[in-house]
Amino acid sequence: MRYLTVFSIFFVFAFSACIPSGNQEVTDLKGEVAQMQIQFKELQRNHADLYAKADTEFVTLDVLAASVQDLQNKVSALTQKIQDLEAVSKKGNRDSGDAVLPSDIYQNAYSDYSMGKYDLAFNGFQSFVDKYPNAELASQALYFMGECFYSRSKWQAALDEYQKVEQIYPKSDQVSPARLKIALCYELLGKKSQAMNVFGSIVKDFPQSSEALTAKEKIRIYNNAQKK
Repeated sequence: MRYLTVFSIFFVFAFSACIPSGNQEVTDLKGEVAQMQIQFKELQRNHADLYAKADTEFVTLDVLAASVQDLQNKVSALTQKIQDLEAVSKKGNRDSGDAVLPSDIYQNAYSDYSMGKYDLAFNGFQSFVDKYPNAELASQALYFMGECFYSRSKWQAALDEYQKVEQIYPKSDQVSPARLKIALCYELLGKKSQAMNVFGSIVKDFPQSSEALTAKEKIRIYNNAQKK
């Protein structure tokens, strides 16, 4: 299941505790994570309710999935930021002339993506993945590289990027959303049978995820169309 667990949020707290408490930036990060913990618990409750009545709440579920994805991105970004700050704290205080932190590169790319600057965003995410392939946010950066193409209806190019997520980061939380987008790209490219195969694999491998609910709905629609 791809959703962030309470453990992952507590991990951020534990990790940040390694950094001097006097660091105001870290103190602010702790406050942000605390707020996200509250939001996440509420999303968990909503997801449980909607999962039980998915047939009637499909559209609402898609909105919830987007909210969870956004929260996941924010917490992962904070985790990366805390890792950056821990590394800086071991070397001494961060000076204004220091190189940009990995988390800054990611956040700049994500900001460009949010504003619809997809070419700039893609280049930023690409730079992040190239420089920090083992970073906390590397798999998410690769996923958003696919999103940059998907947002411009470049289905084949998007599919190629999404496929790299599972190939390079098979244990990442981004595997299930990337696989869903792969299926959607196949569908949009007119490759129905391939799309259905991927939808089926999502239901099998990630049965409790919102991606599985979307996949089930797609399979149901396809099967009903075949009967007519």
